[in-house]
Amino acid sequence: MSTGEEAVTIAGEERPDIILMDIHLAGITDGIDAAEEIAGKFHIPVIFLTAYADDQTLERAKVAKPFGYLVKPFRERDLHATIRMAQERSRLEAELEAANRELDSFSYSVSHDLRAPLIAIDGFSRILEETYMDCLPPDGQECLSRVRQAATSMDQLVNDFLRLSRVTRASLVMESVDLSQMAIEVFTGLAKEYPDRKVVWVVEPDLKMTGDRGLMMIAFQNLLGNAWKYTGKRVEAKIEVGSLQRGSGTTVFVRDNGAGFPPEKAGLLFVPL
Repeated sequence: MSTGEEAVTIAGEERPDIILMDIHLAGITDGIDAAEEIAGKFHIPVIFLTAYADDQTLERAKVAKPFGYLVKPFRERDLHATIRMAQERSRLEAELEAANRELDSFSYSVSHDLRAPLIAIDGFSRILEETYMDCLPPDGQECLSRVRQAATSMDQLVNDFLRLSRVTRASLVMESVDLSQMAIEVFTGLAKEYPDRKVVWVVEPDLKMTGDRGLMMIAFQNLLGNAWKYTGKRVEAKIEVGSLQRGSGTTVFVRDNGAGFPPEKAGLLFVPL
């Protein structure tokens, strides 16, 4: 094939397992544009074979996300090794895509099964609140309010679960986040949800970081929620949010005087995604 347009057409008709493509082809569409279109439409891995290795060409080639880049002249065994690696990568990506589809299906099923009873609890408790609230004694009104708050919290947890299930594929929205204000919001919510608890909480002021606001909120809700929970047996419970300077970076910490866990178990509890 001599043109990028022809390469795209043949790829769609033949659907080969892998494509070896020169970057510089005749026609309006060059090899890079053709490879990007082939990958987007047909998900066929492309390996570039080219005599060009200048920085500008390499930067453009990255856009097409090639499975290999060989500069002419190259050895035959290098070509064979690159093809094998591209085939293995393609296989792994296909398996990952299938696993992600299964995860989406599982997440939908779980969220649906959780929401069905949750909708009933929320709906009937709202009817009670709107129709019979004045008929209930103060302690009954308090119980109903807690049911309503718990239903709202559970709905948020379902949403968080769905988002976390897609976190490895979702695009991060990086921005400046006021962690001090975020921590105060979480603590305030916990204090309202558990008014009988007496917890002293300390938040370092003006604690700001760059990150995804939604994911940071989920992390804080889980960390502070656990700290609140596992200080339950403390007469004088205390939870702190602060930071430490480590080299050129800053580490944010959550510290409490709760039950804790053995240091050797930390690797089992805190595993990055």
